[in-house]
Amino acid sequence: MESKTSSGRVIQSVQRAFDLLERIAVHPEGARLSELADGAGLNRSTAHNLLASLEELGYISQDKKGAAYRLTGKLNRLLRLDAEAEQALRARIRPVLKKVSEASGESTFLALVTGTDYLCVDALQSDKPLHLAVRPGERKPLIGEALGHALLAADPDLAGTVRSDDPQQWQHYAQEIANAERHGFALDLDSQQAGISCVAVAITPRAAIAVAGPTNRLPKSRLVTIGQQIREELDKIRPANQGWL
Repeated sequence: MESKTSSGRVIQSVQRAFDLLERIAVHPEGARLSELADGAGLNRSTAHNLLASLEELGYISQDKKGAAYRLTGKLNRLLRLDAEAEQALRARIRPVLKKVSEASGESTFLALVTGTDYLCVDALQSDKPLHLAVRPGERKPLIGEALGHALLAADPDLAGTVRSDDPQQWQHYAQEIANAERHGFALDLDSQQAGISCVAVAITPRAAIAVAGPTNRLPKSRLVTIGQQIREELDKIRPANQGWL
């Protein structure tokens, strides 16, 4: 069913679904079916069917049947940070990149989640003749990369989406992602690119720092030490009363 607006046509079911999303969004603690249906002027059956579709698509979730509906992080992941927010984050994180790069002697970079990929937005290259060249603008899938695994470990909603999209690939890397959640950093020990190893630490569920370089200079013990240093440097500048983004 369509309804007319000043700018054209609106599909009624789409309009209703977005109305429900907007109503859930103003209730961080969640909103129940009865509250949403009454507020939107819908009967319970119609509201339930729309909410079930939104839940199946990954935009909302319930802790259990009959519980309140809450937004997941999927809407946020569809959008890249606006230019001002990204610039502010890069400026705040740049000193950490410099300290870690100087201490490790390796290439260090900052990346953000975009959908089910990550995008490099800042990088400092190692000055050693043999090093990993990482350039801002490079984009790679989250699954299969240490940096992606750190982000997946930090965001259960994102992890659920990636797991649903490719269960077989997820199963292959499930233990590495679990280890990243347990230890606070993710490792890639010469598995994705021959001769290259990496350690990554999530800053938030949407941003992470990684250090990568030749495996012969980055054995596991060295990567663990670098991962701990990244976390220490982040703690020194972590905002006290506001988020990173």
